[in-house]
Amino acid sequence: MRINRRTLLIVLLGVSAFLGWQNLTYATEEVAVLRTTGTGHVEHYASVWFVRANHALWIRAENRERHWLAEIRANPRIELAIGGRTRAYQANPTDIPKYQAYIDSEFRKKYGFADWARSLTGDRDTLPIRLKPI
Repeated sequence: MRINRRTLLIVLLGVSAFLGWQNLTYATEEVAVLRTTGTGHVEHYASVWFVRANHALWIRAENRERHWLAEIRANPRIELAIGGRTRAYQANPTDIPKYQAYIDSEFRKKYGFADWARSLTGDRDTLPIRLKPI
C-alpha cells in the first residue's frame, strides 16, 4: 500500500493541530487568579500561569511591564486562587538569570505548545516570582 504525500501531509497537519489545541485547552484550565493590593489599596486581579518547582510555587511575569508586577513590588502580600482554593502568599520576584532559565523551562514543560506560542508574541523578559505561603 502506497500513501500519497499530500494525504500524509494533511494527516500530519491535522494531528499537529489537534495536539496543539489540546495543549492550549489544558493551559487555559491550569490558570490561577492573582489578587494584589499594591498602590492605593485597590484590589487588582489577573489570570496567571503557575508551576511547582524546587519545593515552591512560582508565577511568572511575561515581561516587566505587567501592571500587577508594580502592585507586587509595592505590596508583596498577594492572594492566589487555584482550583477554587485561595491562599495568601509573600511574593518574591527573583531576578537571577539561572532562576529565570530554570523557571522558564518548568513553564515550558508544563504548558508546552501554549508557552512556546506565547513566546512568539513579542519581547519576552520573564521574571519568576517565588510564592511563600503566609
